[in-house]
Amino acid sequence: MLSLIDRWLLKEVAKTLLVILAVLLMVLLASNLVKFLGMVASGAIGGDALLALVGLELLKTLGMLIPPAFFFAVLWVLGRLYRDGEMLALQAAGVGTLRIYRAFLYSALPLALLVVWLMLVVVPWAKLAYETIRVTERDRTELAAVRAGEFNEFARGELVVFAEHVSPDGQLAGVFVQDRLQGTPGVVTAARARQQTDPASGARYVVLVNGHRYEGLDAGRPVEVGSFAEYAFRIPEVPLDLTRLPLSAVGWQALLDSDNPVYQAELQYRLSLALAVLAFTLVAVPLARTTPRQGIYGRLGVAVLIYFVFMNLQRLGERWMETGVTPGWLGMWWVPALLALAALGVLAYDSPGWRVWLRRRRGVA
Repeated sequence: MLSLIDRWLLKEVAKTLLVILAVLLMVLLASNLVKFLGMVASGAIGGDALLALVGLELLKTLGMLIPPAFFFAVLWVLGRLYRDGEMLALQAAGVGTLRIYRAFLYSALPLALLVVWLMLVVVPWAKLAYETIRVTERDRTELAAVRAGEFNEFARGELVVFAEHVSPDGQLAGVFVQDRLQGTPGVVTAARARQQTDPASGARYVVLVNGHRYEGLDAGRPVEVGSFAEYAFRIPEVPLDLTRLPLSAVGWQALLDSDNPVYQAELQYRLSLALAVLAFTLVAVPLARTTPRQGIYGRLGVAVLIYFVFMNLQRLGERWMETGVTPGWLGMWWVPALLALAALGVLAYDSPGWRVWLRRRRGVA
């Protein structure tokens, strides 16, 4: 059963955490909207895919935002309690450091499990969905990006389009097209061309009007000439290359089953973010300890420094695992363990026994 004090502290840190996450997500939302609106304006993606891509981008970063957001939420709540003198009242009522730790661990443990789920399940799914939408939109809108007076290559060289003029609605005039049908090269010239999608199958076609087709251009075969009033050929689909996906899109099962140190480093990096929630909780409680006159802003600067050092050590540990500098059994577990040791150091530094020992040492000196 949660006590009244536990529920009160959990409520305060939950409200602060939601505010910090909302601010961070709003900043990312604005940044991603600017980026994707530029892609929509250039024709790289369609407007209907905008919201899906923005949502997937936010899902990809949510697991990485929770550990620092929770760290600063605990630090801010405790710092405010120290500043207002409420922590002195709690300590006078017998609420010690272990009791404060217990209250925050009630929220840190579920958040750590949430981060595990996000990093192992949601992030790879979101990354794969993001890449699928991006490739689909690129293939769907690529003919809209045809530039007049230039040879435009699509579908990895399977289709080359030249147009003398491109109208604002995407209609082409004075068209030259080179394609390969079942490995046979062919050239088509037409007065006009447009892109068309079959509503039933979703297949995309280039429809040419009033032109001629030339086949058998390879050596040893006669050239065949055919005239047409309207001629359509299907644009070849380029499947998503799973071998070229970023490592963040690989599922946790593949990472766990692989002996590749790069895969093992990626798996431990995802798990280390969950451990970071617990490690930051250990650091935040003693780091927030201040006097009413001191305020919390000085400790916030130290917290920012600790966070950036931790993130750099994470990347360094990941790099060391990939290159074999650290053994597999050590992995990246030493990074949150080092943060926990830092928390013990801050606790010892703020303890009365440590201060008495320092005074004695200074008196001897």
